[in-house]
Amino acid sequence: MARVDVVMPVRNGEAFVEDAIRSVIAQTDRDWRLIVLNHASTDGTGDIIDRLHLEDRRVERHDCDASLSLSDVRNAGFDRSDAPFIMLHDADDLSVPERIAVLVAEMERQPQLALVGSNYVTVDAALKPLGTRTLPGDPDRLAVAAIFSNPIAQPTVMLRRAALDAAQGRYGKTFLQPSDGPPPMTVATLVEDYLMFGQLAIEGRCATVPDQLVLYRWHGGNTSSVNFQRQMELSLEISRHLMALVAASRGVEYRDPAPFCNHGARLEPTPAGGFRGQWLPLRRAILAAFGDTPGVRRELAFRQVLGTRSLPAMLVRFARFCLSHRPDSDELATIRSFVAKTVRRR
Repeated sequence: MARVDVVMPVRNGEAFVEDAIRSVIAQTDRDWRLIVLNHASTDGTGDIIDRLHLEDRRVERHDCDASLSLSDVRNAGFDRSDAPFIMLHDADDLSVPERIAVLVAEMERQPQLALVGSNYVTVDAALKPLGTRTLPGDPDRLAVAAIFSNPIAQPTVMLRRAALDAAQGRYGKTFLQPSDGPPPMTVATLVEDYLMFGQLAIEGRCATVPDQLVLYRWHGGNTSSVNFQRQMELSLEISRHLMALVAASRGVEYRDPAPFCNHGARLEPTPAGGFRGQWLPLRRAILAAFGDTPGVRRELAFRQVLGTRSLPAMLVRFARFCLSHRPDSDELATIRSFVAKTVRRR
């Protein structure tokens, strides 16, 4: 049994899967097994996996039926795993050589965590750097941030098997079931990671290390590129679902988080009647649910910036925010997106 099982789903990924697998083989921490889930590929993906298996027997191919959803395939990888830690890996991304070592060290340093992710570098198909993404790191802040967007990068994640099994956590379904909670939600694909990670986050079980441990390849065929609009619609449903879970489990009143969400760096249209009376009740509910900690206050400070759709007012609020806080990538992208959209309308 390896200390880390790496789970890599792939479907018709012959263009990039060899690079992804070789980035795992090149890890400085050698105590791993790679479970490659070949999701009914019709190209040369299977042959590439088999050839690399001959080079390194820790690379294993497992074929999955075409009828399975992406959630089903990812869960099949969990079911095949028996290691204390499970690291997620997309078939078109690359891990830096220290990725496993850094994530395992953080898991061992914080045994209460169920999930640790990292920041990452976005590259094009030829691995030319396009930019970096920095994400919230503090578990308290992540607990609140997860209600408004997905602050955890799926391709960077490592999970603790014991915590995952104790929660019966799996992709694509609600596994937190407080009494008087909302009906369970199921998601087959597109945002299955947000539904799972969000539930772990609102329990205070997630963190992000500042290291850039993944090269995230953006090539136009990514699921998030092809299905963006539907992804955003489902993400908003999950935001409301997570807030309902928080309200039921923490005994606070449900308040709609939608006006303050920024999925895909986009803001929802101004609600009927504007924002009057919406922000303060939501803020009180969040503070009652999660406590008045620095991480919670930090996240609420940015959500308050979004409580207007007037460009001058938002820019003034954001300037004040930046005097006390360093904005992360998604916060900056949200403000830039709103500025660009507003200017185009004029």
